[in-house]
Amino acid sequence: MQSTSIHSPHGQAAVAVMFAVTAPWTVCLAVTLHSLCVHANPDRSYEIWIVHDGLTGENIQELRKAVAAYPHVLLHFSTMPDKLAAVLDHRDVKRFSSLAYARLLAASLLPSHNRIVYLDADTVIYADVAELYDADLGGNPLGAVRDVSVLSSLIAGYPRLQLRKLEPLGLSNPRHYFNSGVLVLDLALIRAENAEPRLLQVIEEYNEQLEHPDQDALNIVFHDRISPLPVEWNYHFQFELKKDGLEAAAEGTEFSGISTIYANRSWKLFHMIGSKKPWLQPEKTEEYLMSTNVWWEAAMETPSHQPYVKNLLDEFTRWTRKQLRYNQWLLPFSFGKNFRKRQKRIRLLKRLLHAFENGRA
Repeated sequence: MQSTSIHSPHGQAAVAVMFAVTAPWTVCLAVTLHSLCVHANPDRSYEIWIVHDGLTGENIQELRKAVAAYPHVLLHFSTMPDKLAAVLDHRDVKRFSSLAYARLLAASLLPSHNRIVYLDADTVIYADVAELYDADLGGNPLGAVRDVSVLSSLIAGYPRLQLRKLEPLGLSNPRHYFNSGVLVLDLALIRAENAEPRLLQVIEEYNEQLEHPDQDALNIVFHDRISPLPVEWNYHFQFELKKDGLEAAAEGTEFSGISTIYANRSWKLFHMIGSKKPWLQPEKTEEYLMSTNVWWEAAMETPSHQPYVKNLLDEFTRWTRKQLRYNQWLLPFSFGKNFRKRQKRIRLLKRLLHAFENGRA
């Protein structure tokens, strides 16, 4: 894959950002791209690489619409080269496709770049991504934010089983485990150290043992050489906010301000981890509502996919009204715990309906 780097007016290298997606992720990627553009510095240039599997010409056209008003942001599209695709063939694990491993091969995929920001497509950006690109990595090959599983471990007082399983594989300190949805990669250093074969070796040897394959491989290979990034740049801790002991466990760590970040909506990047995505069938859970609160507001401001997004919003609104009527009808016939559970469900459905009727929560 060849790239032609562009430069900002003041001689700064273009801010290089990479995504890796399949066709079903087109809509949420458009939202992410638009949020990136809105906050991009007009005095810098941005070069966005989208490595994909199965995007159609129509998909690509719609993604270009998302950035059309921002001439300092350029999109490049590429599929995985045959040689690299062959390496990753038949490595689908659970809900992850082999394309998730593209971030492991960024140094090979983008040979003319010495640094890049990798972002998952299920993110919404609220600040200039150039801040990530310019981060001081202190001589480390990558920068990242610690994972929600680490926060959960701090609350519990011991590492989660997911992390303990990685200790024999090379993760010597489970509480340093980071999330791979937002990465700053020093590609020049990764090439100099010839790190890609080691990453692929971990995938080859421990494929079935890895719960989050690409993320686990990066943690195993680089576990002691990861520069911590501010949690605001990968805010995915909403699942833990109401757990007992959160504040005490987070005191003195980089997580100590997450309740304030949540209250003030002061995250710089919101990451919708997990399977409950707001553009999928609605879920009657707090986690789904939290992501809906963020994503639909951004989606309704994105110029591309507007007819599709509006139809989806109408569909979700009808579903929620139906669910609400059904649960309200059943409430008088519910008793004890079932009554309280149905009351809670009705309250959540009302909040969800408000979110959909207003295009945000």
